[in-house]
Amino acid sequence: ATISAAALAAENQRPNILFIFTDDQPQICMGCMGNEHIQTPNMDRLAADGVLFTNAFVTTAICCSNRACILTGQHMRRHAVRDFRTPLSAEAFAQTYPALLRKAGYRTGYLGKFAVGWPKPEIRHLSLPAERFDFWFGFPQTINFRQEVSGEVRYLTTLMEEKTVEFLRTNPPNRPFCLTVALKEPHGPWNYFDPKVPDSYQDAHIPPPPTFSPEHYKAQPEFIRSSLNGGSGPRWFKNPEAYQAHARTFYRLITRADLALGRIMAALKDTGLDENTVVIYSSDHGSMLGAHGLVGKWLMYEESIRMPLIIRNPRLPAKLRGKRCDKMALSIDPAPTMLALAGVPIPKAMQGRDLTPLLRNEPVPWREDWYYEHVYNTKPPRRPIVKCEGVRTDRWKYIRYPEIQPPCEQLFDLKDDPREEHNLVGDAADARTLIRLRKRCDEYRRSLE
Repeated sequence: ATISAAALAAENQRPNILFIFTDDQPQICMGCMGNEHIQTPNMDRLAADGVLFTNAFVTTAICCSNRACILTGQHMRRHAVRDFRTPLSAEAFAQTYPALLRKAGYRTGYLGKFAVGWPKPEIRHLSLPAERFDFWFGFPQTINFRQEVSGEVRYLTTLMEEKTVEFLRTNPPNRPFCLTVALKEPHGPWNYFDPKVPDSYQDAHIPPPPTFSPEHYKAQPEFIRSSLNGGSGPRWFKNPEAYQAHARTFYRLITRADLALGRIMAALKDTGLDENTVVIYSSDHGSMLGAHGLVGKWLMYEESIRMPLIIRNPRLPAKLRGKRCDKMALSIDPAPTMLALAGVPIPKAMQGRDLTPLLRNEPVPWREDWYYEHVYNTKPPRRPIVKCEGVRTDRWKYIRYPEIQPPCEQLFDLKDDPREEHNLVGDAADARTLIRLRKRCDEYRRSLE
């Protein structure tokens, strides 16, 4: 095959980086992950032209903390953003991927939901750090899809698409860029939808997860059933149509995010930037969506912690693209990966790993386990969120609920029990595994700060 002049030039220059991520999208909500009921043609196309990570996870499943994990490449234990009020300090932000890339000469942009820190006047410069980017259209945690611009009602994501095109069209030739696009779909509020996009799920039947049943719900510990995760299950069992309405809206918004991805990819091609732009697609965490009769994220169950992750690097030979990688990737990995792609040294404080050797299919020693933690809680009258931590290996998952008395732990053999239906704590045959993972959890808790 002949190599185009653009591709040859690209070999000798630093790649552009386009990082797009959604808000609340479970890994299973993509056609390329085997979901036949959702329409995600652009995500599927990206996977067919890149590397799809089939075992990608978040280290903390909540917006505020995991967005800080994404920016810093650090576990929550280290960056310490545990709630919606706390921003990253100016010093901490200086060590994030956008700040380091900008320092290295990249033009940086941030579009969409930022949600690390509450935008009170005295910390607004940290919570919405517009001046730390060359191009900014960021907004806080709470924003509606319905926006008014110069007296005209606009759909938020359409505005973001337009801003993306503006960023790409105004990029100076020979200056690499790193653009982050943080889409709000499928997170609520669900009170306004893009009027220009028909609802293709209006009459769809969306099969609930296999563990969506009163029996699975009753098998959950009482403290989970009475938590914020346990709110909707019983209502949905009584009224399956309410579940369908919820799932249809959720799918509809993911398909709208997929359309945004398609439009952005088309703009990349139109501007002639696609051959030298690495595209990373992900989400800030998953969502239970009725699994075990539960909603929300937060818990360490698979539906909550699994995230989409696709990386398309057009600079790699075609034979390395359209692949699947089953190594465990984490939400702290994109930051060091982006720095590595740009040839920027990865700070010692980053705890994630550079994924580029996996993209090149190189046999590198890889992580065999990792630590999960969730500590955020709500205030009454809202139901509480349960604090949890644990360790996941390729095969096993150990979960601990540190504030529950008497102490509560779970152990799942994901090879034999991928749906996490049988807690093996107290099973003599697995006692050694339990002791080993309990000890590993304690080691991580101490060493990751």
